[in-house]
Amino acid sequence: MAIFVYKPGDLVPNAGVYRIEHHRHRLMHEATLDKDTLFPQCRTCGNSVRFTLVHAIVGEVLPFRPTAILVDYPRAEFAGQATG
Repeated sequence: MAIFVYKPGDLVPNAGVYRIEHHRHRLMHEATLDKDTLFPQCRTCGNSVRFTLVHAIVGEVLPFRPTAILVDYPRAEFAGQATG
């Protein structure tokens, strides 16, 4: 089975629990993300954070809310990637 690794700004392919690995400043943790949203950025390591799906969820998922660690990916940057 292939393991896919995602970065901030990528489109979340499946609703589910994702493992979050930061660049050197924090231990791994997990968050629930909804399908067709953008993977968030880290307040400290920015785009160096990575995400892997641990468990897919079928059904309703609460929307992501910024925390002390993760923030929404800037939409303006995403729009530029989509057209560029």
